[in-house]
Amino acid sequence: SWSLQSPAHPLSFDIHTRHCELFNFGGCQGNENNFLTLDECKEICVIKDVPEKTKKLRLNNEKPSFCLLENDPGVCRGLISRYFYNKESQQCEKFQYGGCLGNQNNFKSLQECQNTCHDRVPSANSLKIDDDHAVFSTVSNNSAPLIKQELSLLPSLCVMPMDRGLCKANEKRFFYNLTIGKCRPFSYTGCGGNENNFTSRKACVKMCKKGFISKKGQKGVMKMRRKRKKQLAKLVDGEIVIERI
Repeated sequence: SWSLQSPAHPLSFDIHTRHCELFNFGGCQGNENNFLTLDECKEICVIKDVPEKTKKLRLNNEKPSFCLLENDPGVCRGLISRYFYNKESQQCEKFQYGGCLGNQNNFKSLQECQNTCHDRVPSANSLKIDDDHAVFSTVSNNSAPLIKQELSLLPSLCVMPMDRGLCKANEKRFFYNLTIGKCRPFSYTGCGGNENNFTSRKACVKMCKKGFISKKGQKGVMKMRRKRKKQLAKLVDGEIVIERI
């Protein structure tokens, strides 16, 4: 009979079965996916589910501390699509997880990542914009008094979501984050993407900062008076989706 404590019968985490299993170890070299006990293997390799209370939309803007961790593929060699919260771009992005180790900034779905780590945004919004500029006004979605905030003209490129592009470079750029009304850094891959892409924070601020939307009192339905061609933009899970009418 074998014992989980015996070095002759170590365990490793199998990325396909998602369980800690026995394997034959020759006694030298190898890698870190090698454990003497089942408890040790489970403690290190089995990613614990995010508590149910954090999966639901939070009632405040505080995010768990693990959302600020860098993405960590772990030491195994699997190619499992997962999502992590990128603190620089303030977006949930896809990465390849090896299957074991890593950290808690690791989510099975985009929605789970957004619900856990994104700053809270209004849940029911519709934005009407024209091709070049837009004027915003904010309307409460409940019985609260009507709140209007007339803002200066905002170029439509400032409404576009952050887009890292299609290539593999790593260039520091800035984009205007409509949700928080600030210019934020992100990593641009060198090609593709969209016009919400500036080589300096100063250039971003000069173009888009006048369109800052105060988050104070901002909830419910957000409407924009439109000019010329109409588009419909909706905030879905923290991302702006633009559709032509």
